[in-house]
Amino acid sequence: MDLTLGSPAPVKIMIADDSATVRKFIEIALQEAGDGRTLSVTSVSDGREAVRGLASEAYDLAFLDINMPQIDGIAVMGALHLQKAETFAISMSNALSDHSETLLKSFGAYDFLTKPFTKADVRRILTTFDAIRAPCPILVVDDSATVRRIVTKVLGRSIFNLDIVEAESGAAALDRIRKQGFRIIFADFNMPGMTGVELAERLATDAASADVILMSTEYTDALDRAAERVGARAFMRKPFYPEDVDSILHHLFGLRHPRFSKQVRFFATT
Repeated sequence: MDLTLGSPAPVKIMIADDSATVRKFIEIALQEAGDGRTLSVTSVSDGREAVRGLASEAYDLAFLDINMPQIDGIAVMGALHLQKAETFAISMSNALSDHSETLLKSFGAYDFLTKPFTKADVRRILTTFDAIRAPCPILVVDDSATVRRIVTKVLGRSIFNLDIVEAESGAAALDRIRKQGFRIIFADFNMPGMTGVELAERLATDAASADVILMSTEYTDALDRAAERVGARAFMRKPFYPEDVDSILHHLFGLRHPRFSKQVRFFATT
């Protein structure tokens, strides 16, 4: 079923639930989202149909009930994981055990909706999907080529769609910023010539639209206070991991943290 909202590029969505009422409810909520694009929705009533459909076509977004006949929603998520599918998957049920939560998280489910949920919950999922899949230009600034490569690799494993550019110094970063806008800048604290703190101070006027995240292998209260003082949005201690990046980006984009995510320390500056 196509829910045409005005865009030529449809978002392919699967709704898998043995309740026709739930499937229709989600379809209506998507239709009422009114965000200006075409949503191509496929509804199935059991887990076996879901696995077949997800194996034969690439879906952008899937709402998967945990308790379905034939194959349950956890096994469906397991199949998606084995396929290395990039489907943005949401699990649904009236309750979730610790064991099921562990499995769903390991299989890559993004979030869990507790039944009964609202149309606003469905719209929030669609909005979050848009934010995560939208291209986001990122600048990584570090004087060490090895560290830049490691940070770039970690950022590349984020669930967000990050377009990553590197700079080897504060001066090189300012040059790249003059040529291209960046949404977020990851800058090392300790760089020769221009420290991360000094770069952040410059960026406060030269790139006001960019959020700065300062990085360091050390952590002290003084470094933390310095990061806040120059308007950085967060401090990240190296080494950090994709789930740390995802947590910070949820904060920066004003997205609610999903149930299966890790939360890290974050501060907002004014």
